[in-house]
Amino acid sequence: MPPLTFAAAFSVSLIGAVIQAVCGFGYGPVNMSLLPYLFPYAQAVALSGLCGSTTAVFVAASSFRYIRWKTVLPCALTALVFAALSVQLSAGAADGFMVRSLGAALVALGVYSIFFSGRLRIRPTPRNGTIAGALAGALSGLFSVGGPPMALYLLAATDSNDEYRASLNAHFCFTACITTFMRWRNGAFTAATIRAYGLVLVSLLLGAWIGGKNFRRLDPKRLRLLVYGYLIASGLLMLFK
Repeated sequence: MPPLTFAAAFSVSLIGAVIQAVCGFGYGPVNMSLLPYLFPYAQAVALSGLCGSTTAVFVAASSFRYIRWKTVLPCALTALVFAALSVQLSAGAADGFMVRSLGAALVALGVYSIFFSGRLRIRPTPRNGTIAGALAGALSGLFSVGGPPMALYLLAATDSNDEYRASLNAHFCFTACITTFMRWRNGAFTAATIRAYGLVLVSLLLGAWIGGKNFRRLDPKRLRLLVYGYLIASGLLMLFK
């Protein structure tokens, strides 16, 4: 991997890991705003998914006692099905189409997060959990950005920030298993992808540690505003690339 490519991948991975450790999600969108410029789309989404799942394992393991298993499992089972179907659906798509679709998804995600996430509330019912799981699975499989639907649901279904953060990352661990397997099966994990993962692994550990230490100090609302403003700009660049 060229030094500049490594530096860019390491930096965005570190930032994404810190954001996910503080906010509960965000690694995938932040990484997918840059990785398609560094790797072919299939490898970019595979690398982002694998790194994001590693970060999720760190966060979930550090807050294991707060996980609401009865809430997470039904959503995760639905997400597994839709994630597998979405990975298979995107396997034969052209890079240009997927990058522009990703750009549209990032813009929509940024607009929702900045302008509507504080106003929209859903009831924590099994039906809504199933819908959230299906949407999260589909977005994870297509773009590796499956956090927002589950974040919205778990904000209503959990009783504290610790439960929310732990349960959300436990959900990511489940969906990562199926998306990683399906992408490996479809040939997305090349030798270059595995080498890149090994090189940025330190950034995941460092980012999870920094985010965990500063979880209660940083203002998640301001951090999200900054992050999703950046995602809107990045998504627009992808749309008109």
